Amino acid sequence: MTYDTTQRITASLPPNLATFIDAYQQRTGASKSEIIALGLRALQEQLLAEEYAEYARSGEFVDLENGEGLEVGEGEKLCR
Repeated sequence: MTYDTTQRITASLPPNLATFIDAYQQRTGASKSEIIALGLRALQEQLLAEEYAEYARSGEFVDLENGEGLEVGEGEKLCR
């Protein structure tokens, strides 16, 4: 995994998580940075899914079936 830019951070982990990272690294060959990035992406996706679920429960979404909430410019058509 390569990045155009990176930012170095220092983190302290409980021993069980540090051991897990070491074991995963030996099993997969991934770097510690890659492993931590995978975990953070998974957390980010989980939080986003929770936010989408809350948004859906709120009933504040637009009715795309009937074009509600969409602005159609002159000469444009809604796809159905």
